[in-house]
Amino acid sequence: MADLTQASVDWLYADQALSILFLATATCVIYDHITTLDEEVELIWKRPKWTRVQFFFFINRYVGDAMQLYGAFVFVRHILGHTNDVSNYSTILLANLGGIVMGAMQCIMIYRISSMYENKERAILLLYIGLVFEWLAVVLIHSLCFVFKDLAAPDPAPDVVPCAQISFPPWLYTMWIPIAGFDFLLMSLTLSPAVKHYRSMKSMKMAGLLSGSTIRHGAESSLAYILLRDSITFPFIELLVSLGNLIVFMQEPVLAAQLSLSIALFIPCVVGSRLILNLRETYYQPFLHECKEPPDTGLGSDDSSADNMNMDIIIISGSHAEEN
Repeated sequence: MADLTQASVDWLYADQALSILFLATATCVIYDHITTLDEEVELIWKRPKWTRVQFFFFINRYVGDAMQLYGAFVFVRHILGHTNDVSNYSTILLANLGGIVMGAMQCIMIYRISSMYENKERAILLLYIGLVFEWLAVVLIHSLCFVFKDLAAPDPAPDVVPCAQISFPPWLYTMWIPIAGFDFLLMSLTLSPAVKHYRSMKSMKMAGLLSGSTIRHGAESSLAYILLRDSITFPFIELLVSLGNLIVFMQEPVLAAQLSLSIALFIPCVVGSRLILNLRETYYQPFLHECKEPPDTGLGSDDSSADNMNMDIIIISGSHAEEN
């Protein structure tokens, strides 16, 4: 180590940080699975009727677990054994598993968002067209990267030999553009229902149909609130991760790109399952408790007030259609 330059030492430290990060993300994913396993068994496994949403849930959760454990094993073995066994094969396998997990998460998001629009064909068609175009673009860019790759990659620092000896073209970062674009589409489609729901709650409060304590303690555990909260927050997180990877892949060295990629592989493992568990935990509470129907204050004779509740009814009925 005495003969190594400062650049070489920095690279080796960053390489160790990458292994620790993979171990940390794997630990978080497995911990999240263990702590929510009882909810998974009760709300997913015991469902009498299996749906496509459950299929995507299992792909997202269990393929995600396998991907994280494999990544932690490969990179920790690489550090502890001082080997160069993190081959191109391992990197490509992790990327493909990550694509499967991300695709399952995005399909779950499509179901969630389409339910906000009462499962209208136009909304569903737009979402699936966006998904197809996203993955066609990603596969095309990734394939072209293998066609135009450099067979002999230069050493990243003096006396440091990279495990993967293939250097991808500098425009590899373009792979993140369609991913970020689809994440932006998902987030954009949730904003309109969210605004309508907010205006509905505000109008009901102004009309005296909801008290402040009901809004604070009731709305935050309601089906509509959780549906909107998760469907906005999670795509927003995914969008930030995609944009972050786009910038890092564009401007930073390869090891920094691997660090940011490990985060991109981690987020869908948690987000996909939480999109289902958070919603179903509330959905299967008693229906009257979910609706939190206010006392009779003349609502039945006030058409404008009834219209103000339309957003909550749409969301609840849309989610019911998804479950069936």
